[in-house]
Amino acid sequence: MRILVIEDERALAGFIEQTLRQHGFAASVAGTLAEARTLLTQPFDAVICDRRLPDGDGLDLVKELRAAGNHVPLLMLTALGLPKERVAGLEAGADDYLPKPFSLFELLARVKALLRRSGGPAGLVLELGNLQLNTLHDTVQVKGKTVGLGKREVVLLRHLLQRAGQVVGKDVLEQALYGDTDEKSRTALEVAIHRLRKVLAGVDSGTNLVTVRGIGYLLEEAAK
Repeated sequence: MRILVIEDERALAGFIEQTLRQHGFAASVAGTLAEARTLLTQPFDAVICDRRLPDGDGLDLVKELRAAGNHVPLLMLTALGLPKERVAGLEAGADDYLPKPFSLFELLARVKALLRRSGGPAGLVLELGNLQLNTLHDTVQVKGKTVGLGKREVVLLRHLLQRAGQVVGKDVLEQALYGDTDEKSRTALEVAIHRLRKVLAGVDSGTNLVTVRGIGYLLEEAAK
């Protein structure tokens, strides 16, 4: 799922991009309306747009998209949080409006809610073997039965499924799990992988989680 983030504050844009990527979204960032217009020649599943941008008001872009018949789910971000300003954003065609400052977790929840209301994009469910992962709800099923996984194991599984059959580097998985926090340790990733492998092996997932020593991990379909 592709999300376009239109935000000129580089630090904030980076935090949003990192949060989206950690939760399985492919994020692109534009710092101006001009950059956004260029990127929007490609399809996106949702747009997060600031109002105050160096070359204009984000509401102008919203109006352009709606006038052109583009109904991509769109969340406005802005420091302009008065009721009349929120109403202006919604009347311009935005689907939701989140004033600054905000929680990244609330932002993520609102994006997921927008996607659910819009019916969600194609490819919402990642599949391999008997395994299915719903990327909006973070639910895992094997043969129609729900599998209980912790949050970190779901994040790992999402990244591995997105690159099924390919080796995913340890550094990529560590960044997905812990970002730039101090939670990383030499064994933290290995422990999470061990828990995930144990669950997958116990539920007839039809997959193998392979360790590629010194490089990373590979999720592949089990031989039938």
